[in-house]
Amino acid sequence: MVPNKRAYDPIDSTVLYCYLFLVVLGIMSIFATEYNGDISASFFSLKHSYMKQSLWAFISGLMFFSILGFDRRILQLISYPVYVFVLGLLMLVLLVGQKTKGQQNWINLGAFKLQPSEFAKFGTAMALAKYFDTPSMRFVTRKEHFIAYAILGIPLVLVAGQGDAGSCLVFAAFIFVLNREGLSDLVIFLGLYIILVSVLSLLVSQFIIISITIVIFLLMVYWNWGNKILVRVLSVILIGTCLYTYSVSYIFDQVLEKHQRDRINVILGKELSKEAKRGVAYNLNQSKIAIGSGGIIGKGYLQGTQTRYNYVPETSTDFIFSAIGEEWGFAGSLVLIMVYVLMLQRLLLLADRQRNSYGRVYIYSVVAIIFTHVAINISMTIGLLPVIGIPLPLLSYGGSSLISFTFMIATALKLDSERRMTMR
Repeated sequence: MVPNKRAYDPIDSTVLYCYLFLVVLGIMSIFATEYNGDISASFFSLKHSYMKQSLWAFISGLMFFSILGFDRRILQLISYPVYVFVLGLLMLVLLVGQKTKGQQNWINLGAFKLQPSEFAKFGTAMALAKYFDTPSMRFVTRKEHFIAYAILGIPLVLVAGQGDAGSCLVFAAFIFVLNREGLSDLVIFLGLYIILVSVLSLLVSQFIIISITIVIFLLMVYWNWGNKILVRVLSVILIGTCLYTYSVSYIFDQVLEKHQRDRINVILGKELSKEAKRGVAYNLNQSKIAIGSGGIIGKGYLQGTQTRYNYVPETSTDFIFSAIGEEWGFAGSLVLIMVYVLMLQRLLLLADRQRNSYGRVYIYSVVAIIFTHVAINISMTIGLLPVIGIPLPLLSYGGSSLISFTFMIATALKLDSERRMTMR
């Protein structure tokens, strides 16, 4: 079948409107964190975060419409070069990067700072999509699995070297994309099992966990004695659980930094040092106070005391959701979450109707990245996850983050608008 060279579709308006809503709300919320009631000549100065974010939004808008003007074949052609380029940036930041709060993930360019890990996310998505678009690709052989894991693993290792735990979790979320392309569900369940064992290892003694695991193992073996393969698998899981349980404690005590241990202990409800109570525990408590004080409909725009008087740290970046919760209340927070859900649901529809693997895998990757950012950011501001420093897509202050998400969404819309120009 010859592709129809006139088969252009309009840009999906639902995703576009959600994008615009989030960008505008982000600028409004950043303004609310800095507004002190005084409008002077310096109101429009670029020294203010809201003006910088407005500038980044303008640049992102130009980039958005520029991408819509590209041919999708060009986007596919530059996928591997973009991936190699962002890997170079990740290596560069390890050499000359600026270290802040235990993380070395910024390159200081004078007028602004660059965070390569944000760009690495869409670079990895493009490379993975390009690989799955390879002729005869079925994702069944060991070689195919190895290459796919390598595409994800290389930037993951480089980001881990920067101490950026939040971005590491985002790269790990690509496993859901592989699952959509045929990776066994057992891998997902194994990951959830590892998370469960990790949490339990920090709450109760290793002896209790191992004892419970042995009892469950013996019962499973008793009921499935005739299935030799299952018995072997259960034996491996038992041995792996015993070893991993002790390794969790070692990693927690010897590998993690003190501030990282404190953040986890806050979530687990463990006794904290005075320093931790004044630090990470204080930050989280102030965030929950701000969100809770908003009530059902909020205090009103620019009326949030926790937000305006800087009780919540990093309000314009990691804790931007606390500003939303205080000023717009439960209703406004729910609307925000529903906008994200609507955009993600629509992007999933766009992915499912693609006519080639590149468009499908790329848009799935965008969904995985955005969902992980939203879930982790909101969860950490309300105390469900440790504070690990990850922006809320299109809302949190930051040029690297805004440009990265703009590129991802614009590229997804472009691929969808030209989907009928490709052969199945």
